Amino acid sequence: MKIADISRLAPVTIPATASVREAARAMQAEHVGVLGLTDPFEPGRIVGVVTDRDLVLQVLAAERPAEGQMVAGACSTNLHGVPKQATVHQAVEAMQHHGVRRLLVLGDDGRSVEGVLSMDDVLGVLADELSALAATLRVGLAREGQPMRAAREAR
Repeated sequence: MKIADISRLAPVTIPATASVREAARAMQAEHVGVLGLTDPFEPGRIVGVVTDRDLVLQVLAAERPAEGQMVAGACSTNLHGVPKQATVHQAVEAMQHHGVRRLLVLGDDGRSVEGVLSMDDVLGVLADELSALAATLRVGLAREGQPMRAAREAR
């Protein structure tokens, strides 16, 4: 399975010049934990990311005033991504290697951002696969038990 199949398409973005409060409101309105910050001079280009965790650690826990503070001051410009054709396994390896919970999903050109893959996305897929595997196991066990049940009932 390719990550393009399970990631959130079209990342939610805001200008890097937006305020911390605007970022928090955008996260709330869009039900996301990460925003791409766009270049004020080239609006389609993501120059950083800010997570809900960044806002808590960089602003609230540091007791910095949220009013009037630009979100760029709390963001990471060290961006990590994987090609949209990467496998789930490759994405998990990249998350582990970089110590992040979310990755940018890169387009065919290797630069454009087409989505965001979160650990929640990966866990959802793995949970579905484990559930299907458990159901398969139950069916197999039920089939194995039928001949024995029939023999017991025949006695």
